[in-house]
Amino acid sequence: MVFTMSVDFLKTIRETERECEQDIKNAETTKQNALMEAEKKTVLKIRDTEIQAKEEATKILSGVKDRVEKEYVKMLNLFEEEQNELKAKAKIQEKKAIDFVLEEIM
Repeated sequence: MVFTMSVDFLKTIRETERECEQDIKNAETTKQNALMEAEKKTVLKIRDTEIQAKEEATKILSGVKDRVEKEYVKMLNLFEEEQNELKAKAKIQEKKAIDFVLEEIM
């Protein structure tokens, strides 16, 4: 009888060991799945962040480009105005020079 109890006790221990081993395997599988899911979420967040960063950079660059173009047009307009003023002054000087030459000749 003691022998039967010992065998039953050993069987119970062995069964408990198997259950524990299975629990450990299940826990390891759950851990690996959780890690893979976390990595997947992280990769997706990084991609989303990169996309958002590129969109923001494009917006900023577009804004800068618009400002540069406006400033360039403004500078061209100022240059044209100055050029027109110089042409007008040159015409006045040319007319004065012609008048002076005509006065001297006559």
